[in-house]
Formats: sequence, C-alpha cells, structure tokens
Amino acid sequence: MTTAANWGANGASLEDCHSNIFSLAELTGIKWRCYCFCSGGEYGPVISAPAQDDPVLRSFMRCVQANLLCVWRRKVKPEAKELWIFWWGEEPNLADVIHHELKMAEEGLWECGLSYECRTLLFKAIHNLLE
Repeated sequence: MTTAANWGANGASLEDCHSNIFSLAELTGIKWRCYCFCSGGEYGPVISAPAQDDPVLRSFMRCVQANLLCVWRRKVKPEAKELWIFWWGEEPNLADVIHHELKMAEEGLWECGLSYECRTLLFKAIHNLLE
C-alpha cells in the first residue's frame, strides 16, 4: 500500500471504509475551506498553546458548537494545525466562529474535484458531527 493511500492515523485507507453517506446528501454541492495559524512561520508557532488558547482548536470548538461540519489536523510540526470546514449550498457565516488570527489557506468545491486527502478529511468531519 502506498504512503498516500495509507496516510490515515489508524492505517486504514478510505477505500477500506464503508458508508451510506452518499444516500444522505448531495455530495456534488460540497464546498470546503481550510484555515491555518500563520503567525509562527510556515509551519506554525514555535511553542504550542494550551487548547483553550490555540486559535485552531478554539475555532474548531466553536464550529462544533455551531453544528458545522469540520475537522482539525496537525501539519508538519506537532504545533502546526489546520482547520477544515465543509458545507453544502450557501456559505455559513464564519465570522463568529473563526479566530481572527487564522488565515484561509485554501478552498474548493466538489465540482472541481476533491483530492484523496480532502475526501478523507470530509469523512473525519462527518464522523465528528455524528459523534
């Protein structure tokens, strides 16, 4: 198995997962946005903040409280994190949930194609919402 196909934390690839989520939603309308904390350089802050002070984790908690489809993940350094938000149709008002220090790193929509990485994060976000 290739590294790209096996990048998940539990060692399973997306192809090994089974779900009937495709019957629950129109996936062609999915849009997404990725935010990162950029003040600490390309790979995040040098010192990791406690969860309640971390801009990514605070924004993630606010998104969960607002019932937004979201997931966060670590990047190259353990202190560097990204927040991914997914939605269908009209863009949600993110002004009250996104910490002012976070910057949009990228965005996209299903019609332009979702990479394997993005699809995996979408399924993790769905799992977070269902929990």
